[in-house]
Amino acid sequence: MDETFSKVQALRHALLDPAEVRATMGVVALTPDVTPEILTEVERDYRARCESICAAMDDLTFDGDESEAEKHIPLTWLALRYEWSRANDQMQYQTILKGQADPMTVAHGSMLSKIAEKLEALQTRAELFWTLKLAADPFGTVGRIPQMARRLMSVTAATGRAIGEVLQEFNSACDFVSDRVEERDVLDKLDKALAASIECVDNSVGIELGDLHAALEVELVERLERAGVTALIELGNVDSAQLIPPDVSDFFFALARGWLDHLFAHSLERTPDEREAAGKNAHLTLTWRLERDERRLVFVIEDDGLGQDGFTLDREALAPGLQVRQTHQPGVGSKLVVESNFMLNGNAEYLSFSVHNGLDRSTLAVPAQYVSFIELVDAARLGSTAKLLATSSGDYYPVLDTSRAVFGAAADYERNLVVFADLGEAGRLALRASAIHGITRGRVRPLPFDAGDQKVAGVLNNSGDLVMVLDIEEMLAS
Repeated sequence: MDETFSKVQALRHALLDPAEVRATMGVVALTPDVTPEILTEVERDYRARCESICAAMDDLTFDGDESEAEKHIPLTWLALRYEWSRANDQMQYQTILKGQADPMTVAHGSMLSKIAEKLEALQTRAELFWTLKLAADPFGTVGRIPQMARRLMSVTAATGRAIGEVLQEFNSACDFVSDRVEERDVLDKLDKALAASIECVDNSVGIELGDLHAALEVELVERLERAGVTALIELGNVDSAQLIPPDVSDFFFALARGWLDHLFAHSLERTPDEREAAGKNAHLTLTWRLERDERRLVFVIEDDGLGQDGFTLDREALAPGLQVRQTHQPGVGSKLVVESNFMLNGNAEYLSFSVHNGLDRSTLAVPAQYVSFIELVDAARLGSTAKLLATSSGDYYPVLDTSRAVFGAAADYERNLVVFADLGEAGRLALRASAIHGITRGRVRPLPFDAGDQKVAGVLNNSGDLVMVLDIEEMLAS
């Protein structure tokens, strides 16, 4: 390209300079069996296309700034390349079926090839790398991106779980050392090291929303092959780079896959006409988003299909701290809400305490972020209330006999210790305790036994003492 020309000027010269037009038509004239009439028609088409391209580039140039116009040179090349590819395939099929390709088709393809050649010469090396890759295999190139994201999501999730296990072992080792070492400075260093390690993991190991979206796109595309209508899936979050814990991502992805299976098998119109007759777009639209605050993550996925219920959940596949709700409106669509509380958000701090279980003591735990305060309540004050315990700030907490509620054991408290838990909008609860053990950090694991009515959500530090984490939200709800 002449350095005295801008890209837009160089493109205009390459396409519409009289000498360039004659050279292009000279190549087209070499087409076998081409007639003067065909050449005239092809030249007319060539000039109209090139003038349209140059006019568009002029419209995209503002006050001498050609950056927007230059961005469209590779895209214009791609459009022409795809049209040329179609013409080339058409020539091959004509040759197979008729023994000879139509001269007009051949001349038309030759003309498209010359325009694309001029556009190709004005691309940067990087632009040309990607446009050639897309032109050669558009579906394979685009399809590999979400497939790679799905693979990356799987690898990252596995890595996150492995690192979490390492931190859990580190935490257990710290507990072991603290029981045998009395030097305060040594214990402080261990606590700081563990806290720093956990913070580092929480800030770096996670799944980006954009990667999860790409993985869902793959699942959608795989199901479209057998569907009567096409579909789109949209991410409702502006920030697609948000990180979410791998375990949370895994569970949502698994449930979303099941949701898509149900949707395409039982809750989707058979044809675009059926959807349009119902006042909908011809294509199915799915939207999903993440909502979060300091206590929970919520995933919402919605569709505008037939709204047929029947989506079943495998309760054994659900993790502690995971709640699932679904709604269906016949003819309108369906909605799936997957809510994850503290227990799937990696390593967290818990307040541990013990109560009598009918034989001896068991250690329980609640998330430290829920604990407002701990108080030794006067026996008279505790005995004067049947259900609610008033605090000095004027708040009322429902009192729970923890031993009876969790183990069905008769109350046997040596002291009137009460743990006051505040869950915000979900409610408050005052838990009676026999003894307070302190703050521990770890990850909740699935229960090794049947928890019955689910008052116990999981096990913390399942080495040494068995620490059972209470599902306070479930207790409040019931």
